[in-house]
Amino acid sequence: MFRILRTELRDGAWLTRDRVRAYAVIVLGAELLALLTVAGRTYQFFLPIDPPTSLDYLSFYAAGTLADRGTPALVYDETRQKAIEQRIYGDPRVPYYGFYYPPVFQLLCAVLAAFPFTLSYLLFMLTSGAAYVVVIYRTVRDSTLVLALLSFPAVFLNILVGQNSFLTTALFGGALLLLERHPILSGLLFGALCYKPHFLVMIPIALLAGRHWLTIFAAAASAAALFGLSVVFLGWQTWQAFLANALLAQSVFESGRVRFWQLMSLFGAVRLMGGEPTLAYLIQAVAIAAAAILTAWVWYQRPSLPARALVLIAATLISVPVILSYDLLLGALAIAWLVPHARAHGYFPWEKTILFAMWPIALFGWAFGEQTHIPTAPLMTVALLTLAFLHARRELASFPNKFDRNLSPASSPP
Repeated sequence: MFRILRTELRDGAWLTRDRVRAYAVIVLGAELLALLTVAGRTYQFFLPIDPPTSLDYLSFYAAGTLADRGTPALVYDETRQKAIEQRIYGDPRVPYYGFYYPPVFQLLCAVLAAFPFTLSYLLFMLTSGAAYVVVIYRTVRDSTLVLALLSFPAVFLNILVGQNSFLTTALFGGALLLLERHPILSGLLFGALCYKPHFLVMIPIALLAGRHWLTIFAAAASAAALFGLSVVFLGWQTWQAFLANALLAQSVFESGRVRFWQLMSLFGAVRLMGGEPTLAYLIQAVAIAAAAILTAWVWYQRPSLPARALVLIAATLISVPVILSYDLLLGALAIAWLVPHARAHGYFPWEKTILFAMWPIALFGWAFGEQTHIPTAPLMTVALLTLAFLHARRELASFPNKFDRNLSPASSPP
């Protein structure tokens, strides 16, 4: 019996298309019920939460409100930001939600704050969520897999707290889809990611190694234009306040004000297990170096776009020291590139089972870490990077020389 089970898990034959669809429907139904329950308690329709709580989105809305009032720099003053959040929510007991983004993101927040809070939240979730769905569909072109990736727990967690992972994933994924055929548009999307700069670490390495010069120039121009707009509309003093606040923001994540079980990174894993900050930074630095070397090597060799995209996304996930549960949505994008590529070239042993396990890890990893101080999220990011390496290596090995490799259909998405 054990041998049969082991064989099934290794080969992944049990994970049929019908089962994937059924599991996705079940998970989506449970997530929708959970969202409605939380919304009902938050808005005090039943079993009101006491003391009251809100969404991370409250910090975005407060940042936009301060910008619309002509005092955008105050968003980086914890006392003033907290006061405006409490005023918006209408209860001084609501917890503080810090705003640690550069002023570029405050431009969007200023637009969103022009609407009432709940409507603003819904507009942001619906528009950014629609962009996520479009990018996922264009990547996989498979309704069953799209349904599965809609059930990915980071989708639920992003909506639950009102975060910006839909936007981040849509920009990242859209830039990759456009890379070969529309390099300038691709660069504009990559450059827009400057609102979340820690997710940009691997992108310049990949683009330089892959000799995507037009995309590099377009990305630089896009980021520079957004920076210029933020200076014009928000003022240079807002950037000064952001830069002055950078060390405080670092201490928030380093000291545990944001609980270590909430961090899905290797840095967070070391701190969760009691490791000192120096050790955590060292291990994170080794991971960044390894991810950078792998990214540069794969993009220089130029296998197919799915193989390169998978490596870049996985390397980004493992290299970011501050990554929370909703940020794992980028993992769904990696899976969207991985599955069609694996279908075309073959799955590795255990690969389907490993991918299936990413759903419970993404959903329960933070809670398991809180209760046991044992991190599980790095299992997901390390597994994705390992699978990315294996797929890229196998594809590169199938070409006898560099000339043949460059003639491969690298520009076609799956």
